[in-house]
Formats: sequence, C-alpha cells, structure tokens
Amino acid sequence: MLCSGANLTDVLQYGIDFPMILYLDFSNMTLNTIPIEITKIIKCKKLDLSNNNIHELHTFSELNVWHLEELILSNNSINDLSTLNHDLLFNSKEIKLLNLSSNPITHLGYEEHTLLSSNSLEVLDVSNCQITSLIGPLVLSGLKKLEYLNLSNNPLKFFDGVFSYSLKILNIRNCLINYLGERALSDLKNLEIFDASLNEQLFLKSEIQARSLKTIDVSRCSLRTPNLLGMSELRSAFLNENRIRKLVAYQFINNTKLVHLDLSKNSVEILDPLAFYGMTSLAHLDLSTNMIADVAWETITRTLPSLDTLKMSHNFINSVGPMTSRTLRRLDLHHCWITYVSNDAFARLDRLTELVLADNPLQSLQPGGLSSTNLSALDLSYCRLSHLTAREFLNLPNLTELSLTGNRLVTLRNGTFAKCPKLRLVYMDDNPWRCDCYSVNFAYMAHLVNKTNKNAMTIERMPQCLTPDNVTGMPWQVACRNTLTYGRDNRKNFSMAIGVILILCVSGLTAIFMAVHENIKTRRAMRRRRHLDEYGNPTRGGGLGTGADEYFDEYAAAAESARKLSQLPSYDEAIMLPKPPQQLSGQGRFKRHSCTQTEDAAAMVAAAAAEAVVAAAEAHNRLRQAMSGGRDRGHATAAVGRGGGGSDDWFLSPPPPPPPLPPPGLRVTHL
Repeated sequence: MLCSGANLTDVLQYGIDFPMILYLDFSNMTLNTIPIEITKIIKCKKLDLSNNNIHELHTFSELNVWHLEELILSNNSINDLSTLNHDLLFNSKEIKLLNLSSNPITHLGYEEHTLLSSNSLEVLDVSNCQITSLIGPLVLSGLKKLEYLNLSNNPLKFFDGVFSYSLKILNIRNCLINYLGERALSDLKNLEIFDASLNEQLFLKSEIQARSLKTIDVSRCSLRTPNLLGMSELRSAFLNENRIRKLVAYQFINNTKLVHLDLSKNSVEILDPLAFYGMTSLAHLDLSTNMIADVAWETITRTLPSLDTLKMSHNFINSVGPMTSRTLRRLDLHHCWITYVSNDAFARLDRLTELVLADNPLQSLQPGGLSSTNLSALDLSYCRLSHLTAREFLNLPNLTELSLTGNRLVTLRNGTFAKCPKLRLVYMDDNPWRCDCYSVNFAYMAHLVNKTNKNAMTIERMPQCLTPDNVTGMPWQVACRNTLTYGRDNRKNFSMAIGVILILCVSGLTAIFMAVHENIKTRRAMRRRRHLDEYGNPTRGGGLGTGADEYFDEYAAAAESARKLSQLPSYDEAIMLPKPPQQLSGQGRFKRHSCTQTEDAAAMVAAAAAEAVVAAAEAHNRLRQAMSGGRDRGHATAAVGRGGGGSDDWFLSPPPPPPPLPPPGLRVTHL
C-alpha cells in the first residue's frame, strides 16, 4: 500500500485492512511516532517510514511484524540506536534489510545492551550518518548473518579490530579515515569486497592482511605504495588516482590470482622490469596517465603470460621495442612521446588485434614496423605523418580499419594499401590534401575512400582539399565532381537514377494500360450480359429480343409462302382452282377454252406470288430496322440466343429472291 506524502488521518479513515497488507509505505508523512493503528501488520514484508521525524522506536514493542523483511527508516531523527527496540530485530526471524541512513547516529554501540542484534539481518545501511569510529570485536558481534555494511559518507576516522564471520562487503567510501593498520581487516574472516575510495588522506603504511579479500578499491586516496602482499586471493585492485611513484621488483609477487590491476593517474616514474613478476593471471593492466619514460617491453610482456589488455597512454615513452606475448589483444599507447617504433615491435604479438598509436610525434614509420598478422584495427591519427608507402603496410593481411586523421599527408601513392585486402574503413580527414583530380594517385585515394567508407563516412569526416587554392576547403567529391574519378560514380548514379525512372514509367504505363483494358473488358462483358438478357432470353416477355424473333418468323413464313406460290400447281391443286364461267356453244354445249383457262390460272398464281414477295420484303425491312440500333450487340446476342455458331449477322442477310414467274406466253397444260 503506497501512502507516501498523504495525511495519516485521511489514510486511516479508509478502513484499511492492515493484517492483509504486504507492503506499507508511510514515507514523507511527517510522523513523529509509529501510529498505533498499524500495530497488527502481521503479514507485512516491507515497511517504509523514511523521510519522517521519528526519533525513537520503543513503540515497536507493540508491533507484530514477525514476517517483516525490509525496514526503511532513512532520513529521520534517530540519534541513538539504544532507542531502537532490539526485540524487533532479534525476534523477527525474517528481517533481512535495515536502512538507517541519513540519521544523526553517532555510533553503533559500545556495550552489549546497546548493540544491534539479529539472527537474520543481512544488510545494514548507516551511510550519511555521524558515526566517527568503528572499533572493537563487539560492534558487529550481534549480527550473525550480516553480509553488507554500508558506512559511506560518515565522518569515520578510526576503523580497527572489527570482528565478523559473515560480513562479505564493507563500504567506507568517502569517510575521513587516514590510516588502516595491518590487522584492520584480518578479523573479517569472509570479507570479499572492500571499498575505501575517496578517503583522501588514507595511506597504507604496512601490508594489510585480508586473506579472503577478492576486490579492493582504494582509488583517490593518498597511497604511496601498493601494499597488497597480504591479499593472496585478490582478483581486482583499483589503485588509481593515488600518489604511487615507483613499482619495485616483485611488487605483486603474492598476487598470483589478480586479474585486473588499475594503476592509472598516479605518479609512477620508475617501472622495474620485474615489477609484475609472478602475476600469472593478470589480464588487464592499466598504467595510463603516469610519468613512465622507460619500459622494458620484452621483459614485462614475458612476465605476464595471461595479459590481454595493456594501457600505457599519457606517459613519457619515446620508443617502442620488441614485445613477445601469445595473449595480448589490445595495446593502447596513444598520447605519449613516441618517435620511434622498431621494425619487429609487434611481430611476435600473435593475437594483437587493436593497436592505438594516436597523438604521437612519429613523423614517419619504419618499413615493416607495424607488421602483425592478426592486427585488424590501427589508429595512426595525429601522428604528424607526412608520407606513407606500401612498405609500412607489408605484413598486415587482416587489417580492416585504419585511421589517418589529423596528419600531414598531402598524397598517397597508388597501391599504398595493396597488401591489405580486407581493409574496409579508412579515415583520412583533417589532412592537407592536394587535389590533383586527374592524377593516378588522387584517383587511387578517391577510390579507396569511396570503397571503404561507403556506409560509415559522415560529412564531418570527409577529406578536404588544401591545394590548389581554387578548391581550398572543398570536400574531394565537390572539388573533383567533373573529373573521371568522381564523374564515373556520378554517371553511374545518374544512369541508375534514369533506369529507375524508366522502369517506374514503364511500370506505370503498363499498369494504366492493364487497368483501362480490364475496364473495357468489364464494360463489354456487362454490356453483353445486359443485351443478352434483352435479346437472347426467350422466357422474358416483350423487349427487343422477342420482337426480333417475331420478325424473323414472319419473314421466314413469307419467304416460304412466296416459294410455294411460285411453283406450278400439282394436278390436285389445279383441279381445286376456281374455274371461270363457261359459255354455251351453238349446239347447247359448253366450250372448253383450255388455253384461256390455263392463262388465267397462271395470272392468279403470279399475283399471289407477287403479294408474297412484297410481304417478305416488308418483313425483312422491319427486321433490319429493329436490329439497326444494336447491330454490334446483336452479333454476340443472336449467336447466344440461337445457340448456333458461325457468323453473328447471319439473320441480317437479305432474303433469297423469289423464284421467277412463268413467262406470259407459257401455257399450263392439265395432265
């Protein structure tokens, strides 16, 4: 439950079920005493009463905090631990952390009845208090499982004879301790980490005995000599920013397990060749920012068989001699006064991958002086180099990154880095380059920069021209943009851009064409479907489709009638033809005018045929008029409606001509 900064009265009015609370935060509530309402927090594991005005804890005798694990009382007004109810700590079987920091506490107890006592407490924080001393074996004797004691930022002046079997971490950072005796830590049987940094007057007059110690931090103190011989289990030692002036032979002979040693920012002037003898596990050695002038490179590297990183920057070293190591990977020699590097200085560093020689007045390099088969990163920035040739980079087959920033290079010869096939990043900015845009050497340099820095070069790191005067201060690609060197790349980029534009245009036109084509196809299909419904569906009454069928049937019937009428009648048909009235002859008989009768019959047949032809022609005309508005649509529709193949306008052809009428003189003879 978080009630930080709230009013206690308002909080209690909510009717909180305190027995069920696991975390109770009553910080920043200006409390003077412990509220009686929270005496039954039987399940609470963390209670925060920080930033109040509590000055005594006798009321804790009424609290049932048997499951409490963390009690935070920092920044209150507690000035004497005797006011703390000791039964609270002793009877609580699960309490692990007690924070009393930023209280005006002056001591941790002198007599048995005033000492803290707990069988479960692991962390005690009394930092930023007013504790001035911690002396004697009884101070921590009641804290059976204490592992971490924080006394930092106290006016602590004396620390000696403290006893504890369980303490593992002791922090007395930024106190006022000026002396630690030989047995100051000897009774802390399991101490592993000791932080005494920022005790500006502290010095170690004798060897401190701490057999279990693994990490010591005494940085920013006043040590004159690193007395670490009594710490045989030490793994890390931070002795930086002290007043150490020399490292004598066998200085760390007992520290065979030491892995990390920081001696930077001291005043070391004398470095004995055997100073690190016996440090068989040392991997990281930092001697930067000292006053070392002479280094026995061969001896030091041989006596450190596990050395991985060596930092010697900001010293007064003027030369680098041969070294031998099978483990050294990183060597930092930047900002020294190195003017000479021997030919085989790094040749026997089998695993060297990073070499930093920046900010040294080298001026020139010896042929093969940088040879190292595994070297991948080389920093030669601000080394006053005025010329480089291929001989300096003969045996660097794995070099991938090179910095030549801030030198005095005017040009590089063609093929300078021909023996560095893996080179992928070269920094060449801040040099007085001569931009002979049409020269072979400049073309090589430009190609090198473009090839290696394609993805890593920024505007600030682009090489610029110093000469000729008309291009002073211009980046290479600006000064020589019209030359073959950069023109090829520009033309390539322009061609690529044109190609991309053309591809996009063609793709766009193709997409438009396909869209239009699909639209036309869709519209045609819809039109055909609509007209199919109009013309070709015989089940729907009315409409143009039904009319067309009717006209066709009428036309077909008329044509058939005309065909039949144009034929000569058969015998039976002739018998049935009407006969004209007969005239009586003189003998009282009817005359037979067979020829005349035949001609009359033929005339009647011809008249009927003519009428049939006229009817067929009229039907044909009506059919053409009905289909003239949808000729294109009718092609497909008629084909679908009739279910036949072949030509779409087969029914629009003119009707077959009627058979010819018999000649006027033809006589029809009855059989």
